[in-house]
Amino acid sequence: MLALATKVVTDYGRVLAQVQPGLHGVPESLLPHSKAQIRDAIVMLLQHLEPEHTALKESLARGYVYLAQFIADADAAVLSESPGAAPSSIPAMRLMNRIKLDMERALEELGALGIYAVTK
Repeated sequence: MLALATKVVTDYGRVLAQVQPGLHGVPESLLPHSKAQIRDAIVMLLQHLEPEHTALKESLARGYVYLAQFIADADAAVLSESPGAAPSSIPAMRLMNRIKLDMERALEELGALGIYAVTK
């Protein structure tokens, strides 16, 4: 199971290395595995890492939170209409707010699992 989790996270890392979004969303179709598979793999690896691997844990936690940036392709298209600019439409603003909320929830999930301390 750890070998499969490592492969899933490595594949995801390759995608992250190729994209540079802000909070504007990335098409979910770019993901090499489903969001659920990636989340589960990251959690598994975080649970099995020794405490001294803090840099790797931080990186995995960022990847977990960053997964919220990957949204349905149609939604990503709405956000890509004005790259680099603040969204001007109500649907685009709602999408950005949803992404931000999903990122916050991901941080809270990690905290609830005792994997990552959430500070407020």
